[in-house]
Amino acid sequence: MDFLVHLWLPIMISGVAVFVLSALGWMAVNHHAKDQRSLPDSKPLMDALEAMKAEPGVYMFPMACGHGSKEQKAAAMAEMFKKPTGVIRIWKMPSMGGNMLSSLAVYLVISVLIAYLGWSAFGATNKSFAELFKVLGTAGVLAYSFAFIPNDIWFQNSRRATVLCVIDGVIYGLATGAIFAAMWPKV
Repeated sequence: MDFLVHLWLPIMISGVAVFVLSALGWMAVNHHAKDQRSLPDSKPLMDALEAMKAEPGVYMFPMACGHGSKEQKAAAMAEMFKKPTGVIRIWKMPSMGGNMLSSLAVYLVISVLIAYLGWSAFGATNKSFAELFKVLGTAGVLAYSFAFIPNDIWFQNSRRATVLCVIDGVIYGLATGAIFAAMWPKV
């Protein structure tokens, strides 16, 4: 835990920096505005969900279950998949403040893990900015850019949205690496 004593300030600054960059991306640049599309008419779906009293959660349709032999189930699934299929996420009205705090907490945890990795690799060192940035920036890019991609593949997020999230992650990761490299304790 020695690394926390030496790196608490870059941990805090990098976590807040990513929070600010994220907020700027979503609110000022607004490049994620087209990540979701509207249904041609959402009212019938909203009415149906209200009638079902669907609780917040993630639902897949059709859901593969049923009785009978493997062949009967396979035939029923093949028939079901001739109709629209998908995943729907139902949520309560989001708490903007709570979600912002939760996001900041995630960014701080990522910064703590990058600090731990860097301290394990380098400790207090006379390494150059470039040497530190190469490793810590790479760790940041990995942390922010790639973990969500399998989910996007399986649940068919648009390629545009996935690419924009990777670009966001590269920016966040490089900013994190630069902050750590600039503030790294020297021997």
